[in-house]
Amino acid sequence: MYPTHGLAAGIMKHLDRIWNQPNLTMPTKIRIYSSCVLAVLLYGSETWTLTQADWKRLDSFHTRCQRRILHTRWYDFVSNNEVLRRTGLLAASSIVRKRRLGLFGRVARLTEDVPANKILRTCCEAQDGARPSPDWKRALGRPPITWIH
Repeated sequence: MYPTHGLAAGIMKHLDRIWNQPNLTMPTKIRIYSSCVLAVLLYGSETWTLTQADWKRLDSFHTRCQRRILHTRWYDFVSNNEVLRRTGLLAASSIVRKRRLGLFGRVARLTEDVPANKILRTCCEAQDGARPSPDWKRALGRPPITWIH
């Protein structure tokens, strides 16, 4: 599981009084959620290796938090897409993918002598079937999907 889930859940619980304030507008609550909870939840997510179950748990927690802010219960039969539409936020998996692309772009724009850029270029060439050297072999136990994907 991702390492910041417990911290984000604690912050969400700590902000219960904010979510129950009738005089705060929904956009204000969503901005507080984005800046306090979502920032902690997705800290470092650009480099996480997540399984399909982790993606589902991440999206589930994100949706559960939004339902808590909206005071929507399970028996109200409101779909997850409707919850996302009401809050105006993206799904957590979409946010992580967007952040990963941002990291990819930052590394790709680094000068060619920076080690991170060299590694990125080598990985991209390896994806195309080119090996860095004739004796190069993939390390044992390496996952088939990396953050480049």
